Amino acid sequence: MYPNKSLSYASVFILAISVSGCATIVTGSQQPVTFNSNPDGATVSVAGRTIGKTPITTSMKKESGQALVFEKEGYKPLTMQLETQLNPWFWGNIVIGGLIGSTTDGLSGAVYEYSPNQYMVTLQPAGTGSLETPTAPSEGTSSLETHTALSDSQKRKDYIVRNYESLIKELQNGPAAQPGEYLASLLSLLNVKPNLEYDAIKRIRALSVAYPDIVEFADHVVEAFGG
Repeated sequence: MYPNKSLSYASVFILAISVSGCATIVTGSQQPVTFNSNPDGATVSVAGRTIGKTPITTSMKKESGQALVFEKEGYKPLTMQLETQLNPWFWGNIVIGGLIGSTTDGLSGAVYEYSPNQYMVTLQPAGTGSLETPTAPSEGTSSLETHTALSDSQKRKDYIVRNYESLIKELQNGPAAQPGEYLASLLSLLNVKPNLEYDAIKRIRALSVAYPDIVEFADHVVEAFGG
């Protein structure tokens, strides 16, 4: 009897060790994050460390409370918070792994996850004074709208990125006699004539399938309709 009880205790101990750090095992302490800007070529810094120039996707250690900065010559620097939320796996870790597991995740950073994990900002030209309004165009993406004297191509790209989710929903309905609100606005920005709207929507829909990345889709739509 006693040897079996000892074996049982040992099994429980091994199980506790094996499931501890659940979030660390499942999601890891690193997460890919994408940074884009309008215009491209902005230097991205996180917590004072230079990451690279937009567009860029990089694997980052999960940490909270970090400042995110976009800088480009001729434009005002833009500072915002690199947002995080509590990783959902952390709660499963508390239930299954207990204190050991939650401590492991806290030390590794896996207790957090970056949300959103894609950032798209529109930079404000230096010397202009305009209001900036944070917006969230779609799940998992952060965008910053700026009311400035942007070029036509920049305005189109910015509109597509900010309203990506709504545009995709309307595109999924297929070309229609009357385009939805967001598609109608986009067609107007693209200077599409009324008699060509049907074919234009079909073309945009095909681009959305070919290029699922938000910024890449926006670039190809702008290019397809004359930049």
